[in-house]
Amino acid sequence: MRLIPIPKEKYEEYRRDLMFDCYKWDPQFLDHNTIAPYALVITKEEQEELAGLTEALDKETRAAEVFLNEHPELAKPLALPRSVRKEIKHMTNYDAGQHVRLMRYDFHPTLEGGWAISEVNSDVPGGFAESSFMPLAAGKLLEGEYSFRSFGQAMVEALAKKLPEGARIMMIHCTVYSDDRQVMEFLGDCLKEKGFQVIYGSADHLRFTRNKAYSILDGNEGRVDAIFRFTPLEWLTEIRPRHWKGYFSTIALSCNHPIAMYAQTKRFPLVWDVLEEGGVDLTNWRALLPDTLEVKAAKGKEGYIFKPACGRVGEKISIKEACSKEEYKQILKDVKRHPKKYLAQKKFHSKPLIGEDGREYHVCLGSYSIDGRHGGFYARISDTPRIDSNAADLPVLVEGNAFTQESNAFALPTHNEEEKEIYKVWAPWGCDWVDWVRPVPFVEMERYTKDYRIAPTALPVVSFLQENIGDSAILVDLPGAEGVTMGMALAKKGFRPIPIYNGPLEQEGAKAMVDNQSAAIALKKATPLLATLELTKDAPPAFLTDRNRLQQFQLMESAYDNSWDVFPQDLPSPQYFKDKGIRKIIILGKTVAPDLKKVLYAHQKKGLEIYRTNGYEAPKRVRLHKPRRND
Repeated sequence: MRLIPIPKEKYEEYRRDLMFDCYKWDPQFLDHNTIAPYALVITKEEQEELAGLTEALDKETRAAEVFLNEHPELAKPLALPRSVRKEIKHMTNYDAGQHVRLMRYDFHPTLEGGWAISEVNSDVPGGFAESSFMPLAAGKLLEGEYSFRSFGQAMVEALAKKLPEGARIMMIHCTVYSDDRQVMEFLGDCLKEKGFQVIYGSADHLRFTRNKAYSILDGNEGRVDAIFRFTPLEWLTEIRPRHWKGYFSTIALSCNHPIAMYAQTKRFPLVWDVLEEGGVDLTNWRALLPDTLEVKAAKGKEGYIFKPACGRVGEKISIKEACSKEEYKQILKDVKRHPKKYLAQKKFHSKPLIGEDGREYHVCLGSYSIDGRHGGFYARISDTPRIDSNAADLPVLVEGNAFTQESNAFALPTHNEEEKEIYKVWAPWGCDWVDWVRPVPFVEMERYTKDYRIAPTALPVVSFLQENIGDSAILVDLPGAEGVTMGMALAKKGFRPIPIYNGPLEQEGAKAMVDNQSAAIALKKATPLLATLELTKDAPPAFLTDRNRLQQFQLMESAYDNSWDVFPQDLPSPQYFKDKGIRKIIILGKTVAPDLKKVLYAHQKKGLEIYRTNGYEAPKRVRLHKPRRND
């Protein structure tokens, strides 16, 4: 196993191709680039070993699920949410052969030699496009002979074996998150190529009658043959869709069925003794997963870390060297307060790989299983042993043999080159702040169907600017195309407009909460003007967002909710702003929107001053109050 660098002179093109051709719409998280400048290359022997371990673990996991489903009393020590435990009784008709079972086992090389697994992503594993198209994009740029196993191909084949030609598949996800939509759109496009009908919808858009599933999504009503769920089951307990109980008993093919929660909880090892007494073989799990205990049982023991039972993406794992002092203190406080929501696990020693720059990188190699068969790899690397949201994605290639997709029927898709050129104008390589330009509106341009009379040259007068705001960043929070035209007016004053529009497109034919096309089309029409402006490399930023994003009211239950929020990860950290000489953030809008209050309160706490202007008057300083838990 080794890291091979993407050629530096080709990295810009590679990163852009991943966004436009490989469904990689989240290339930045806070200050971290999530696209690694490396490919991970493993040997044929390592591939065969990991594939064998994956299938062996999967056999044990599925046998454990059957046992646990027959003994629902074991759900309580697993710390499954109470609302989930109430519905387990409806899974009496579960038939593994009727559904498609998808899991991802996360492997780590260790200093002691061999492998350790940190968990199984049993419920809704991600990384689909990264494990399917990313290797193709990297393979075009690297010298040598490589192969890989395409997850997308394996997944479509598994569904095709159990579904009739032309079946209707509903891709259930949190429709307000473009990060979820990118995963669903990748797989949805692959399924469409095979002749399946694909509907993008939320958990609320399904109804169940006599255990059959029906879509109520506007313009997409009718019987659904299969459910591909990407919304985590424990999130459903918080979202509380009215008819979510039907997911437990439906006879519609499900990937994944709610039975996945038995192994998804990290407290799964705490019932192993009972499973083995019941005849379930867990030999491979015992060999690869570090010793796992109740929190209280680990008291006084050395070398144990704490993990949340239902944690995801490495969150709240108490690896001290990977946490800030504040985060580590908060984790320990929460463990003490809620010990049953955590577990203690013996810490393994991750073996780092050395990059071209001499730095050490820790790797997590996710290995998929689909109905018991190995389905490809998904890898992430990090500077620390904790692989979390700050980690970067990288393709996995197997050395030896000519570069091939191993009979993958999917060619690397290509977008209109005009879209990439438009993006390059808004995010010129090497300039400050451009890493935060969200690709979503640019990638989706070819799907836009609406037409607007937008004249970006009729720019508003910028009357609020003062001579002393060179240390300021501006956050333009205006409706639709107004934000773009104001951004262009600021660009003529020397600010670099940074679009952070992140609203997903609606499902075709359905009524949507937000018109996410108007601002995006305004970006396209403003591009020629922006291309003529000579902005400096270090021009201060004007972040552009759409005030209409907050139309989060339910027009009708069948509407497609594509409203969206600005989250902390969509902006630079407070420290990054300070390092670039920014001391003030000026919000240009009628009020400070609720989502911006949440994000900017943390910036205020770190010493940045927050101002607001309506666009006419001089900015006035505002004091943001600590958001309430339910805000």
